[in-house]
Amino acid sequence: MDTTTVPRASARMMTPEELVMQSLTKQIFKSRLFRGHYLGRYFVEQIGDYRDVIALQRSERELEKLLIRDAGQLQMFYQRCVPNMWVGISYGSLGNYKHIPHPAQLETCIWAELNDLALGEYWFSIKTLRFRDQEVLLKLKTVRAVEPEPMATPRRSVSINRTTASNTITAAGESSTTESQVTDQPPPLGLADFLEVLRQWGEGIKQTTYDFMANDVNKHNIMGTIRFLGLLLFSIGGGAIAALRFLGIFAVRFLFELSRLSHALTPILLQILQFLNNIVGGVFILFTMIWKDIITRGQPPTPKQPLEGSTRFKSITYDRSDRRRWR
Repeated sequence: MDTTTVPRASARMMTPEELVMQSLTKQIFKSRLFRGHYLGRYFVEQIGDYRDVIALQRSERELEKLLIRDAGQLQMFYQRCVPNMWVGISYGSLGNYKHIPHPAQLETCIWAELNDLALGEYWFSIKTLRFRDQEVLLKLKTVRAVEPEPMATPRRSVSINRTTASNTITAAGESSTTESQVTDQPPPLGLADFLEVLRQWGEGIKQTTYDFMANDVNKHNIMGTIRFLGLLLFSIGGGAIAALRFLGIFAVRFLFELSRLSHALTPILLQILQFLNNIVGGVFILFTMIWKDIITRGQPPTPKQPLEGSTRFKSITYDRSDRRRWR
């Protein structure tokens, strides 16, 4: 039995620029969450296979810009090495798929491989990008189906009651005129109207939160916020350490210079205090002399009385008989 071996096609060698481009593109779209409408499965002639078409939801404007920009860059890059490279991103109709404008959908569509899904709106997550020989495919993961939002109940119409004032009849001679004045009264507000306003506020808050979570809360923004907070805390910590170091050096140098100043000024201060003490003492002595002169001025001097003998004072007498005996 004659057997022949079919040679396998050699894999295309990728340049470093292509590898870098693929890595950057995967980082941009990886783990990105978005809403989309599953429209069905259509045949793609360029690759000879079926792909599932997902139209972006109206709120996915940012993702639409990224998809259109990167799809154009990929097509321009692969025109040199793989001219027939097909990128699974389209705008409007493509091949057998005829895009029908819808108020809740964008014209940008993603062509991917999905499991059997029912037509409707879903939450999708971009797992990664697959770069095949002639195709660039977005690998999607179906997160969950989007529940239809309840229809808002129309508010009941409140009729405006108008009351007509009593006619005022005025007689002027033989003719009389009748005037009617219509006054508008505000409609009565009840508990139902208050609850309706609260419900509308709740719906508005819910829609705003939903749009924020769908468009702004993603892995890229969360990582950017964490990185920014980390750099901010690091900067604050470094600034605080530098400020404490500067304050410590300044305090030590200030105390050193203050001690030198006090050591140099101590003799000067002591001399100044002694000088002030002498001045104050001299002033007090001067005031004392002036006061003494004022008091004693105009008075005759008091004569000094001589000492007179008095019996109060006893004198000491010596016995001279003993002196003669010793002679």
